[in-house]
Amino acid sequence: MTERPSAAELWPVLSEGVRDKLLAYGHKHWQQVYEDVALQNQNWIPLRSPVATRAGYDEMSRITQRVSQLVLDACRRRARTAGELRQVLQVPADRIQLLDDTEPLTGRLINAIRSDLLLEQGVPRMVECNVESALGGVLDADGVIKRWMDVYAGEPLFRAIGAAAPPSAVDARYDAIRSDVGPGKVTAMLFTAGGGYPGADRPNYMINRLKPFADRGRELGVDLVVYPVEWVEQDADGRLKAGEQTIDAVWRMFVPPFVNDSPGLQALRLANQAGTFRMYLPTAVWLLSNKTIFAWLWDDLHELPEEDAEIVRAQIPRTWIYGPELRQRTINEREHLVFKPTDDYGGHGVFIGPQTSPEAWAEALDAAEGPHIIQELIEADPLTMQFLKPETGEVVEADVSYCVSTYLFDRIPAGVFTRFSPPGAGGVVNLTQGALTGGLLLVNGELT
Repeated sequence: MTERPSAAELWPVLSEGVRDKLLAYGHKHWQQVYEDVALQNQNWIPLRSPVATRAGYDEMSRITQRVSQLVLDACRRRARTAGELRQVLQVPADRIQLLDDTEPLTGRLINAIRSDLLLEQGVPRMVECNVESALGGVLDADGVIKRWMDVYAGEPLFRAIGAAAPPSAVDARYDAIRSDVGPGKVTAMLFTAGGGYPGADRPNYMINRLKPFADRGRELGVDLVVYPVEWVEQDADGRLKAGEQTIDAVWRMFVPPFVNDSPGLQALRLANQAGTFRMYLPTAVWLLSNKTIFAWLWDDLHELPEEDAEIVRAQIPRTWIYGPELRQRTINEREHLVFKPTDDYGGHGVFIGPQTSPEAWAEALDAAEGPHIIQELIEADPLTMQFLKPETGEVVEADVSYCVSTYLFDRIPAGVFTRFSPPGAGGVVNLTQGALTGGLLLVNGELT
């Protein structure tokens, strides 16, 4: 097997001079860098972004590209349409809003991907492959690393190691939207006021906050309107309206099983049925995020070319569809397993074996509703991060849980969203549960 580049975070091997400079810039500029970043946790601020080599970033992107195709292939071995796939995955008919059961399983469904990677001795292990137009983190991941690069711009030491940001995920997503919906279309980015994104419950605030983001879209050929789904209406011809503007395309920035019903959603539903707009992307994509598919990949190893089988073995944790026949084994091997619902997001319902008491673990197994998986626990590398407590000025260095998310838009790698726990937190790394965020600083391979 060819030895692959390491994706390990580089703080432990950076020179003392580089580390001191990074922290000095962090102390001086953290307010500028983290201004208006959507963090649920404001008690701690990271003083830098994680650091990796370009080769490490390329390796993570390579894995994301190939696994996303393997996910689609696994689904197509079992179903031809979204409706058939929904049934195989045991997803109820009313679970996914706006779903067209006749939607064919084409390559279009994997045109927006975010992988969630844990690093195990520098080797990327993909614990989730998120397939969605509403992928989170793009704006803040791009914004944080861009602002770090702005404050580093005059520092010769950083130029010497080739410090750079990954390609822009914001720009790549706009390129993908323009390609998908076609030129000259008014596209509404519809968010839900009932979502968990900070400020989403104040729609006018969100519209104003995202104005620079919308302006960037127009620069890249996407005539973008930011609007809450709750406010959309239909005109006399059945066309969708966002205020005074008629909508040609919808960029869906809400998660289809987790949006509250409203007159706006009903208008969207009727217009979708009538085919009066193009959606980026159809809600069938949500099915491809189902965690059952990782178990299918392991079941299908004998059908895969050896190169693809090796990616599954090396990069995807061993995954099983949970059933009563596995209960005792799951109890016996608790310390080495993670228990997850197959059709949820945001870390909800996830139990990490060694962080769960035997009693709570058994209760979780017995109380679980709907399909679940059990997954091999990854012995993930911790991130050594330096945090500032703004309230007191206290600085703490701590080894924390760490997740790297790489994006693909229209199959092209662009951008990295890193998440890590604050000091003293648990192992589930999710923004809704208090995790912090940063971009990824790329450097040359030679750091001596």
